[in-house]
Amino acid sequence: MPAGPSGIASQANFGAANGDYVLRPGDTIEMIVYREQDLSLRSKIGKDGMVQLPLLGEIKIGGLTVRAATALIRQKYNADYLVEPQIYLNIAAYNSRKFTIIGQVGKPGAYEFGGGEEIGLLEAIGMAGGFTRIADRGHVVVKRREGDIVRTYKVNAKRLSDSGVDKFQIENGDVINIGESWY
Repeated sequence: MPAGPSGIASQANFGAANGDYVLRPGDTIEMIVYREQDLSLRSKIGKDGMVQLPLLGEIKIGGLTVRAATALIRQKYNADYLVEPQIYLNIAAYNSRKFTIIGQVGKPGAYEFGGGEEIGLLEAIGMAGGFTRIADRGHVVVKRREGDIVRTYKVNAKRLSDSGVDKFQIENGDVINIGESWY
């Protein structure tokens, strides 16, 4: 389980139901096949979600959970090459993701967070030094690229903070703009 910023592993760091991490392009996997040392490897998942595996060639595991990818690989080896293979799949390195925060925060700029982490809007603002005294906390604008279009989300960070639940999750490439209060 990946460790959070405090070094403590957290179940909240996983992005899928059942607490299983969803593999993303750029993640590095480590595969160990019990009693088949020649098949064990460390490999990076390509931008297309594909990974090159011994004997099998290219297999798409990007977008699958670790459990689902392990089951798929086990099934493919079991079909033609091995009898009931014992396969251990682990994330050796997460692809880092980043967001940019501009406007009325202490330290505007680009920030990275691990691929295994989920980060909320308030946490992102905290990473950037928090709001300045003239920040408009009620009108935070987040621009997010979704395919070929850019969506704009208007978030009331004051209401998020007051509720005590940070429901707005930051995604890779988000641009967060904290405006200036006029009063």
